[in-house]
Amino acid sequence: MAEGKECSQKLLLEERRELYICGVSNVESFDEQRIELAAVLGGIVIGGAGMKIAALDLDEGKITITGQIDSIVYGQSREQKSLQHKGKNMLGRILR
Repeated sequence: MAEGKECSQKLLLEERRELYICGVSNVESFDEQRIELAAVLGGIVIGGAGMKIAALDLDEGKITITGQIDSIVYGQSREQKSLQHKGKNMLGRILR
């Protein structure tokens, strides 16, 4: 895969058993059924069974996940949700 600095976001799923992702900035939580990632384009939640993080290099923004991969869902990362929530609180204070 490309270097982390060159890779904004790439996913490669092989036979639903091995997932390579480039563009990862943080692993927010993980267990064998669910892995939550913060990536350059937002959050990614991977669902499955028996999943393990086989390789992780946050400096390069790369992760390899093995196991049974059943779903990949895109959304906001916890960091983005937190910033959005703080923005709403600040706006609420201004409008009072």
